[in-house]
Amino acid sequence: MSRKNQILTRKTLAGLEEQMRLYPEISRLKAEALLTSELSDKHDITWWVEKDNATKMINKKISRENKAYKFYDQLEKDIDSTVSGLAPELQRIIEECFWGENKYYDWSTIGLVYLGVGTRQIYAIRYQILELFALHRGVMF
Repeated sequence: MSRKNQILTRKTLAGLEEQMRLYPEISRLKAEALLTSELSDKHDITWWVEKDNATKMINKKISRENKAYKFYDQLEKDIDSTVSGLAPELQRIIEECFWGENKYYDWSTIGLVYLGVGTRQIYAIRYQILELFALHRGVMF
């Protein structure tokens, strides 16, 4: 895709990349959304202590309207479907460079180390990955 035909702005791409990098934290964020919702309902926090009651309350919270929980749940699904739609080589890059030990690598370094390509080529690959994610997120149609 040529640069003139790109629909996603730099700001949108940065936001999508930031969302993808949240993946390892999504379970915690979903739990926080449930807990925050529960505490905001002004319930006694001792319900977490009782195992049976906690399970019932969690299921009740999930089934009720909880926008934050639903957002993170959908984000997790969108990331999973995006990554599963990539070539194995790109899946490895996402896992190691977004969520793993090399998450501090910039895109130029990722291109050189993992694919042996230059900056321009790796940013084109980045765009393709984030474009697919944008389609799953509903940012692009």
